[in-house]
Amino acid sequence: MVVQAYNDLAIKKYGEFVSAINFATEQLAPLETLINRMKPGNALPGDWRVPRPDELRKELAKARKDLEDLKAHAVKYEIELKSREWRV
Repeated sequence: MVVQAYNDLAIKKYGEFVSAINFATEQLAPLETLINRMKPGNALPGDWRVPRPDELRKELAKARKDLEDLKAHAVKYEIELKSREWRV
């Protein structure tokens, strides 16, 4: 009985984790649109500066890759959990 409660909790927590990864991935699309609308500017020395659009695109690509890697690792972990019938 207690084991089943832990198993249910493990399934719930895994679902929340995957949902969080999917949510974070979805939030990157508007950022890409914003970056594509940016124009490189010339700031004077001492002015507040924003990274150039190409730098932001590189960081966005890195964030996407990191989220994909995390999700791939989560899928491998899910397979392991299912093989153990979600026992923690």
